[in-house]
Amino acid sequence: MVRFLFSDVAPDDKAAKAIAGQGEYLVAVAARLESLDKWTTEAIEGALRELAAERELKPKKAFQPIRAAVTGTLVSPPLFESLEILGRDKTLARIRAQAESAGRG
Repeated sequence: MVRFLFSDVAPDDKAAKAIAGQGEYLVAVAARLESLDKWTTEAIEGALRELAAERELKPKKAFQPIRAAVTGTLVSPPLFESLEILGRDKTLARIRAQAESAGRG
């Protein structure tokens, strides 16, 4: 469940489906995360929940594409903590890479 922390991962089939059509959303996620002053679990969670609320997305719809883009799967340790541990640069790089290939929904 934690191999995404140690090496780049390609989305599995289920993760790829969660990412499909979510390019614009993932770009917005990356922008929101990039603007954070502190890269902490609390700051990450606050920013992503705020974005979800603005877009009127339920947590599953808001967070599954992010989890899929970053971990390559829909099953992983807690999302916000995982992003903090993975680090700002790797997290943003993975989200942006998947946004480019995801297309718009």
